[in-house]
Amino acid sequence: MRIEQHANLDELAIALAGDLIGVCRARQADGGVPCVVLTGGTGGARALEALAAHPDRDTVNWSRVQFIWGDERWVPVGHEDRNDLLADAAFFASVEVDQGLVHRVAGSDSGLTLDEAAAAYAELVSSIDRIDVALNGVGPDGHVASLFPGRAELLLTGSAEGDDVPAAIAIRESPKPPPERVTLTLPALRRAERVWLIAAGTGKADAISRVVSRTEPLLPAALISGTTETVLWADEAALAGV
Repeated sequence: MRIEQHANLDELAIALAGDLIGVCRARQADGGVPCVVLTGGTGGARALEALAAHPDRDTVNWSRVQFIWGDERWVPVGHEDRNDLLADAAFFASVEVDQGLVHRVAGSDSGLTLDEAAAAYAELVSSIDRIDVALNGVGPDGHVASLFPGRAELLLTGSAEGDDVPAAIAIRESPKPPPERVTLTLPALRRAERVWLIAAGTGKADAISRVVSRTEPLLPAALISGTTETVLWADEAALAGV
């Protein structure tokens, strides 16, 4: 794991945005369509806001970028708790995207059950041949996406290729509201070439200390890594215990 330390969340977000632009630009220069996994929370929102405001933003053709979410809350479309609504406000409102490449989890008002929505999203994510960057906000308890410490979902590690585990699953009785969600699984997140963890603030310090030191039992944030790189983007406060 490489640590990218910055004084505060604003500086962290600007630096991360610049690197994300570079990854997407390079992939497009090779003729590819980048795929980015988005995250919610304060860190995810600030990163997207920095991306929207970055001076190099328009060096990427955002209409030729695929977006998926690490997790989504099982609430109606347009509900304030949804991570895709956050992304709409923080980034998508500022750039031109192809909505056919913005892969949203169905809402609880879609007519699907939670399990059906998770299965549909699993099928969609599995059909994507390459994930370039997976952004993951780290919670105060070390959770990523909707994968929380001590939960049975962490046992879904599967084979080295993750072939026998769905790419997305339903979550019930989440320790953090709302209780029902759809989340990518560990094998799906580990498919990403680059796993980038985002942590800022003193409230994350204990978890980040455990993640960096790989204290047992390993927290969810310590259970994912990219196939080419794993980066912890953190501010000074979050790294206080490291």
